[in-house]
Amino acid sequence: MASELPIPPEVLSDPESFEIIRVWAANGAQWVTMESSFSGGPTNFGYMIADLIQHGARLYSQRESIPVREALEHIVAGVPKELQRQDSTITGSIAHDA
Repeated sequence: MASELPIPPEVLSDPESFEIIRVWAANGAQWVTMESSFSGGPTNFGYMIADLIQHGARLYSQRESIPVREALEHIVAGVPKELQRQDSTITGSIAHDA
């Protein structure tokens, strides 16, 4: 059964907050839902991914007891490998409200 992660208090206190992305692991794959109506372009999406990578590096640094920089290097090394491997397997479309 799926479980939700807690929403940060800062999000709850901002009436203009909105969710951008959700990622699940199910049936041996990742499943993603993204908000498509927010402003910005591909470069802004890259900024968001870079921020997520930094959060991930901090998580792995604390969990694995390694320096943040080392965790970051491992994460970054995996990105081009996954992009090459997954290039043609991503599916989906923009959902339009009727």
